Amino acid sequence: MQYATDTKRGVLLMLAASFLFAATMVFAKLLSHSMGSVEVTFWRNAIGLIVLLLVVLRKPIQNRGGRPFTLMFRGIIGTIALLTFFYTIGATSLSNAIVYAKTEPIFTAILAFFLLGEKLKAKSVLAIFIGFSGVAVLSGLDFDYLHVMGILTGFLSALAYTSVRSLKAHYDARTVVLSFMFFGVLIPGILMIAAQFYTSQYFAFALSPFVMPNGYDWLWIILMGLAAAYGQLFMTRAYFYAKAGLVSTVSYSVVLFASLFGILLGDVMPTAMILAGAVFIVLSGILLSREK
Repeated sequence: MQYATDTKRGVLLMLAASFLFAATMVFAKLLSHSMGSVEVTFWRNAIGLIVLLLVVLRKPIQNRGGRPFTLMFRGIIGTIALLTFFYTIGATSLSNAIVYAKTEPIFTAILAFFLLGEKLKAKSVLAIFIGFSGVAVLSGLDFDYLHVMGILTGFLSALAYTSVRSLKAHYDARTVVLSFMFFGVLIPGILMIAAQFYTSQYFAFALSPFVMPNGYDWLWIILMGLAAAYGQLFMTRAYFYAKAGLVSTVSYSVVLFASLFGILLGDVMPTAMILAGAVFIVLSGILLSREK
């Protein structure tokens, strides 16, 4: 499956995806008051999986194939990243959660250096230093469980998003998203069963029992699933149509959307220290994205 380069279309798709991802965070935050992050992850993907399967039935998928393990890797790692992400959403403000998630380009550059042998230019090294300085400022050098989960989200997202580009010539965008959402239903389902028999403070982000949704929970679940499904689809297609560096830069619009939504939800206004950390991380990500 080949996609012709269309930069304008890629940018617009990423802007739409960023808005929908921020909306997904809003509904996840609302649901976090009545259920654990594992169940939020489950519903996020279950609704999205149904939506995408209906889309596929209307227009069947045609794949070249050839990268099944990469496809599975994207789905499994992406799901774990989502578990840590929704945990941070429930435990802190939307702006903090999304800024931690946007450390992804920092880890992508580091992984490319150590695993792929790619060279790091002086500008990239400076950007990485700026990014980790932002993390230190944002966390106040207090790397407790919450902050570790936030940083882990960025690291795992780097692994997941790196695989998306390698799948471009082999699979339809919907196949990539379906793989992600399939594992996003399967893994949380297994974890919720395990949570009935086992608890651990070290795996609090991955072990929480199932709680039957009530009232408005069902509305938030449906809206979250729809926003996530279309956001994921738009994001994946954005990477297919435009260069990764440009798409990654545009993706930082989600920080603005999430911050504005957070204020509407009653999040405490960020302090000067938090804003400084966020600026460093965003600046680092943009600098690294421009190197791609």
